[in-house]
Amino acid sequence: MTLPYERRRALEWAGEALRAIRAESKDIEQWGGPVPEKLRILATRILRHYPTPQEINAATAMEDVPVSGWIANDHDKPRRFD
Repeated sequence: MTLPYERRRALEWAGEALRAIRAESKDIEQWGGPVPEKLRILATRILRHYPTPQEINAATAMEDVPVSGWIANDHDKPRRFD
């Protein structure tokens, strides 16, 4: 079962991956070679409608929106007692 804070983290990581694919500056360092231009264009198109980190933060802070309970901050994750 995916927990709300895990959904948030997945959204953040996916956004970071898309931004890294879109950026040309670190292709060799990050990907071991150039990223194909078609993939870079696709990442750019997706990012046009992808939530920014600030929008993700705002969504997790709101309690009266449809995503409430579906996505949460990391501090909302249950604590493990060992």
